[in-house]
Amino acid sequence: MAKIMKNNRGFSLTEIMIAVSIIGSAATLAGANMDDILPMARDAQRKANVHQVQTALNLYYNDHEQYPATSGDQPTAEGWQLIKDTLESAEKIYMPEVPNDPLNNNQQVFKYWSDGQEFKIAYETENPLDESPQVAWGL
Repeated sequence: MAKIMKNNRGFSLTEIMIAVSIIGSAATLAGANMDDILPMARDAQRKANVHQVQTALNLYYNDHEQYPATSGDQPTAEGWQLIKDTLESAEKIYMPEVPNDPLNNNQQVFKYWSDGQEFKIAYETENPLDESPQVAWGL
């Protein structure tokens, strides 16, 4: 008679439950940390976007000897739309696509003002403790 060998090389239910609970705890901690990291990443993207637009506006100024002028004396979202239209569709394209705010929810928006000889870009960060300038100037 042949002996039937029993294979005892699997995981017990207890071991599987412990592994699942450890993985679940690690995923919960990682998800909680993402809530802090994502706003900081969007703030960094905002600053990079504004710097790129500053560079494009300076290139525009070099060619036209003035910045795209707006009405009023404060940066507005309409002013930002003006530079989007100007920099994306001028005879010389200065930026293929002028960026919007990374959050893209119409609460955080870039704003622009210029009298033709200087400009101001204003934006808000999500981190209220961010002490970096939230205004970019061009002269």
